Amino acid sequence: MMTHEWQDTLLGEGDLARRAAAIVPRLLAHPAVTLDQVSRLQGHIDNCIGRLGTLLVELENAGADQVLLGAAHTILDAWRSLAHKAAERLRLFEIDFVDVRPVLSDSKDQGVTVPF
Repeated sequence: MMTHEWQDTLLGEGDLARRAAAIVPRLLAHPAVTLDQVSRLQGHIDNCIGRLGTLLVELENAGADQVLLGAAHTILDAWRSLAHKAAERLRLFEIDFVDVRPVLSDSKDQGVTVPF
């Protein structure tokens, strides 16, 4: 791949990462987001990380200049940050799913007064 093609690719990838950085946190914070949606989003983010990782290796092997390498690393870091946020949201689903609080079937039988 020639330098101008790498530049075009990095511009497109950078634009995609910027748009994702604006949208993904809002999506993850939305109260109606589902586990399936976050899982699929995580998969898309992982694909972007893989694609950027491949491009970065290609750039390094071709001896690309530091400007291109720096741009690729910056974009890759942005995707990794989004992956971390998605993983945190997935962990919240796991915490919500596994409720370890005791279930009281009848407060009189348990010797506990329930205030509601």
